[in-house]
Amino acid sequence: MSIPDFDVEPAVGPRFWMVLLGVGSAITGLLAVIGWPLPLVSGRGGPDRHAWAQTVRSVRDWFAYDGWRMSGASWFYGALAAAALAGILVLRNPAWSGTRSLLVVVVPAAALLGLGPAAQWALGLPWSNYGAGSTGGIALGIIVTVIVGAAITWLRRAFRRSARSDDDDVNPPPRGVH
Repeated sequence: MSIPDFDVEPAVGPRFWMVLLGVGSAITGLLAVIGWPLPLVSGRGGPDRHAWAQTVRSVRDWFAYDGWRMSGASWFYGALAAAALAGILVLRNPAWSGTRSLLVVVVPAAALLGLGPAAQWALGLPWSNYGAGSTGGIALGIIVTVIVGAAITWLRRAFRRSARSDDDDVNPPPRGVH
């Protein structure tokens, strides 16, 4: 026996991640289509029983509503589904640059996440047709999150670019020689 006899492929490769992203995209896409409510997150002060109670109430309202269930949460789930599908495209095309990969994943997801609730708010539509709640605060929070996330990403890439340009001159001329 030699060492090449023991060479095996990695257990987790691009195909595994593509399948995982595909399943995640299908699940979140289904949640987007059916208008499933978003679970509420506790505040920073610790566990919040009101958040859990409100989540349970939203799910009960969803089950009790007779008719097509429409919710602003569909924009969030749709953005996750779009990002997962775009992630599959990126994995299938490893030759793409980091910038292109980032744009392919982020732009459609950010468009769904930012423009959907903004349009819903501008049209005066409620957050959902099966429960109580205003679109304004949620839409504003999502829009601010998308804008701040885009700004942070842009700044991070700009700082990396400037740091790389400073390191380009690996062998500077000796002192006194220009």
